[in-house]
Amino acid sequence: MADRTPAQTPPEVTTEQGTMPDTPKTTATMTPARVRFDGPRPVSQDFDDIYADADGAAEAARVFLEPAAIAERTRHPGTTFTVGEFGFGTGLNFVVTAEATRCRLHFISFERHPLAYADLHRALRPWQADHTLVRPLLDAYPPLIPGWHRRLFDAGRVQLSVFFGDIEEGLADLARQQRRGVDAWFLDGFAPRKNPAMWRGELLCAMAGLSAPRASVTTFTAAGQVRRDLAAAGFEVRRVDQRPRKRHSTAAVFTGKGRTFTPPAQVAVVGAGLAGAATARALADKGIAANLVHRGEGIACGASGIPAAVLRARLSPVPTAEARLRTHAFAFAVHRCRGRDGAAANGVLQLGTAWNDAQRLREMAQAVPGEVAVLVSAASATDLAGIPVTTPGLFFPSGLTIAGAVLATDLATHPSIHLSALAAERSEAAVRATGADLDGFETLEVTRLAGQLDRFPCAVPPRLPIVGDGTIVPARDGVWAGATYEYRPWDPERATQANAARFERVIGETPGAALARFRGVRAITSDHLPVVGCEGSVWFNLGHGSHGTSTAIFAAEIIASALNGEVAPASVELLALLHPGRFRERQKRRPNPFGGGHS
Repeated sequence: MADRTPAQTPPEVTTEQGTMPDTPKTTATMTPARVRFDGPRPVSQDFDDIYADADGAAEAARVFLEPAAIAERTRHPGTTFTVGEFGFGTGLNFVVTAEATRCRLHFISFERHPLAYADLHRALRPWQADHTLVRPLLDAYPPLIPGWHRRLFDAGRVQLSVFFGDIEEGLADLARQQRRGVDAWFLDGFAPRKNPAMWRGELLCAMAGLSAPRASVTTFTAAGQVRRDLAAAGFEVRRVDQRPRKRHSTAAVFTGKGRTFTPPAQVAVVGAGLAGAATARALADKGIAANLVHRGEGIACGASGIPAAVLRARLSPVPTAEARLRTHAFAFAVHRCRGRDGAAANGVLQLGTAWNDAQRLREMAQAVPGEVAVLVSAASATDLAGIPVTTPGLFFPSGLTIAGAVLATDLATHPSIHLSALAAERSEAAVRATGADLDGFETLEVTRLAGQLDRFPCAVPPRLPIVGDGTIVPARDGVWAGATYEYRPWDPERATQANAARFERVIGETPGAALARFRGVRAITSDHLPVVGCEGSVWFNLGHGSHGTSTAIFAAEIIASALNGEVAPASVELLALLHPGRFRERQKRRPNPFGGGHS
């Protein structure tokens, strides 16, 4: 299923500023490339150079793949091959490479000025009929926000990591995270005389430091300075005859020691809720067997079994690192979950509250691209919801409704995932996805927070989930309303009364008797950010609170990437916000507010 268009999105949505077009709005934080078209060829207005020639797919194979013998080097399905690219552009090199390989492929690329979605769509249109990956790439194209974006294709065999931002910053972050060597480099920036910043000798030296033994380099240019800088960085350089299209291109082979990495064959994941199931699946998709250990109850038997959760971003009007983290987590989780059992594409509407008034919602919308969220008028909110709405709201067009147990079961269903109620083998690497059960790791500032959902009958349920003061989620025979925040567990009847009040505020009528209820216990941290990272030999994916539908999925990919020697879908700066060691540092100045991690 596409990542772009939710089932309930109308052709146009009236915003507070007017009409929102079908194409995403431009974000204030990333400047998209300025492109004109010469027939089917996209041309950069800033660099006065083409992205690809009229035979772009054939050119990609001729210039980048064939001189590096990519097809021959990637024929074995059990291996992993890593490509690094300077200049993502239209993504056509990625498409051609993914379709030419048979092994697991990690394609890492850097792009300072990413194309707007409409320009990308037009640029790739000539190749859509003959290249099956074009449509999935368009459907999964990341929002234009800075940093790493991870997208998965071909049932996880193909992994794309694209960095939106300055290549020097991206390479530095890659060097701090990536332990596998890069097997092949594609240098595909605009011509060196038009874009000299991408061809600097220090960048080629950084590239050499990230290379695997005998890594290849291929590029369209035969410029003498580029060949000399490659040689100075440790590459053996040769010219490639490209006649009659052009005289020469360049190929090279790294002659230095190079980076090597061997991932673990198997990892134990303790805890079979959504975080544990997502972690096991992320590992399995990377070729690492996962022993998913539960405590005798099976998959998603705790709070992760929630029947109706909402996947949307918790936005901020201020562009902080935490805000970027949550936006990246949301965008990846939507991509990872969409089309799976237990995930329904419907969009999500957020209404204002006393602490998130209309002005604050407007500022939140201005801080992110329109494909993440857009401010809609009360009239459009009414059209989206199908019930009267009297205030503006934020619309998340790609938001999802999640049935926790169904999604967790779907994620845990893979030939390389073994479900077990037994203790993990001591020789295995271990990931703890155990919620607030810390079992000896009490320096983590995690505690329990009970909550309840109630399902009420509803003659005219809304068409999509509505969040703000609690959550209203349409169900087959009514709506789910919740969820309570109970620092000490309430009597369930008291919780039902609170949820009935939420129902009445949104739906505008008093509900009948509750048809069902769901109670669970969230794991929350003192700073409301999850615990994701490694302490000693133990990895943690826990403490997600009420946003685990996005952060637990994102954290799973972070952990699996690290165990597989790969860059995470987040920068080092963002990873530091989640690291378990942050609590130990704080406890040097003040005590653990949760008294050791248990409520």
